[in-house]
Amino acid sequence: MNHAELEAREAIKHLKALYCYLLDYKDWPGYAALFTSDATLDVDRGVSTRGRAPDPLPQVRGRDAIERFMPTILSDADTVHQVHSPIIDLALPGEASGIWAMEDIVLKPGFHLEGRGHYRERYAVEDGRWRIASLHLTRTWMRVRHGADAEASFVEQGKGA
Repeated sequence: MNHAELEAREAIKHLKALYCYLLDYKDWPGYAALFTSDATLDVDRGVSTRGRAPDPLPQVRGRDAIERFMPTILSDADTVHQVHSPIIDLALPGEASGIWAMEDIVLKPGFHLEGRGHYRERYAVEDGRWRIASLHLTRTWMRVRHGADAEASFVEQGKGA
């Protein structure tokens, strides 16, 4: 691996770390800036292994649409997103793909989701920076609770306490 390849891999890792941070802190303009202007976002709401249907949300196209869309699904949620074990393949100069193992927790009033799966992404250099050109969240495991049961087994900490 040469120096340029190492730099590209580290820049993509930094990009993904920012993705998780800005998503969890609901910085929608900063989050959207991580994507190319024509990026696509695909999120599966269901498990997509062993023949199970992934239940995809409609595809979101373009940085501006992503910035408008994300608050509609997560503004009222407390979230934790973690990624690890990246598989990054560098293609042509300025293009790459990656797969990240992921874990997430999404807490909304009456709703608790814990998920595991993978981000499958393509990256491109745009305006001199690595950005996400396409993102597809697939899930291999989920636990979802609805209603009063979603919050019954948790003690909330950190919110103004």
